[in-house]
Amino acid sequence: MNTHRDSGSINTSKSSTKHRKTGEFVARESLFTELFHNSHINCVRNGFIAGFILMVLRHLVDDLLHYGRLNWTFELLFLAFGQLHIVIIIWSIMTLCTTFIVYYGTYIWANNRKFSGTSLKLYDMFWLLMYICYIMGLLIIPCWQVNKYQLPFACATTVILEQLRQLMKTHSFVRENAGKILSQSNKSTDPLLSSEFSHFNQYLYFLYAPTLIFRDVYPRTSTIRWNVVFKMFGQYLTCGFLVYHILAYSWMPVFARCFTETDLTLKSAITSIFDLMLPGVLIIILCYYGFFYCWLIGFAELLRFADRMFHEDWWNSASSATFWRTWNIIVHDWLYAYVYEDLSKLCSGKKTLPTICVTILSAILHEYWLTIVSGIFYPVLFVWYGLFGMLLRFAFPRSKGPLWSLFFLLMIPVYFATIAYLYALEMSIRYFSWNRQTFGNVMIKNGNESKVDL
Repeated sequence: MNTHRDSGSINTSKSSTKHRKTGEFVARESLFTELFHNSHINCVRNGFIAGFILMVLRHLVDDLLHYGRLNWTFELLFLAFGQLHIVIIIWSIMTLCTTFIVYYGTYIWANNRKFSGTSLKLYDMFWLLMYICYIMGLLIIPCWQVNKYQLPFACATTVILEQLRQLMKTHSFVRENAGKILSQSNKSTDPLLSSEFSHFNQYLYFLYAPTLIFRDVYPRTSTIRWNVVFKMFGQYLTCGFLVYHILAYSWMPVFARCFTETDLTLKSAITSIFDLMLPGVLIIILCYYGFFYCWLIGFAELLRFADRMFHEDWWNSASSATFWRTWNIIVHDWLYAYVYEDLSKLCSGKKTLPTICVTILSAILHEYWLTIVSGIFYPVLFVWYGLFGMLLRFAFPRSKGPLWSLFFLLMIPVYFATIAYLYALEMSIRYFSWNRQTFGNVMIKNGNESKVDL
């Protein structure tokens, strides 16, 4: 089998971006790359660039006029990325374990299944137990280290997201190769999966490829365009700088009110949430563009990974189901292949229970990340993402037209700003409780005041 499947050019036709199959890998460009070929879309991007330049210039000129020098401080950056050396050590240990223990553990299991009957079942059960123990260790030990060293937000986020990435890649590799070994026919229906146990170099490539679905081969480009690599990673760093600038100058003053105002009212809470919304929109745009375009395309180009379809046009989604399927194809494909399809088989093809389980699992993973990183259990994200998301999914499963798309675009900054404010408020109450009130008490107090006014 050809392990390279070189593709001199990536398919950029419209058919390559529509009607895709889950887990399908073909050579195709990113949707953003295709859109930027349109001069009108490129003009919109240039407008955003001009706006960001003016935003930075505004603070630069303000500093020069008031202080006679640049007064930019990066204390927040140093605070967020403090103890970076601990993160590197944790990541290195996780990566070494995922690289060697997972591969050679699975290899030893597959090459020593020389038993039959009950002995074979006991042998398989033993290795299944070993696999579960490894997954539990991968879940527990990094969290323990984050808590032990009290890693700041950005460092803890790096550890937890890398932990989840390696966990999902581990499960995909083990699952696909176990399927080969346990299959009676010993033949895979997927042309990108051979019938033999995967080679180490195939697994090593998969660990760093921008996908969570394991295949023995992927469509590859013939060359690395180094200008694209440097351009993508340069834009990623620029997006990071702009996100930091917005956080430091637009969000942090709002958060500071949560920690300094002793008389918290419902009016001040609503005002703060709206103050976070517009900067929040810019943060969402920069983070999404920076990761799903710059970071992933940079790695795809570096590894000659030809399938660049990491998302679809979720901003045109006319139903909640379409939105969840298109905004993050990488994670969606993993959830569909290893959770939804398996549960559908167990439920005799019924879709309701698998859909609920996928939604709840996704909400749990988001809440898990934020709980470990923030150090507090405050399930607002789970309620909003899981329950509210599920309500929309089942209440409005089909296309509702362009107004539905507008509703989604409106709700994203509302959701983002509300979650951020509630977490900041909760942390201020927990760590500065001597002069703080709970949000529930504030609501009750404002309700009583309204009754008095009546």
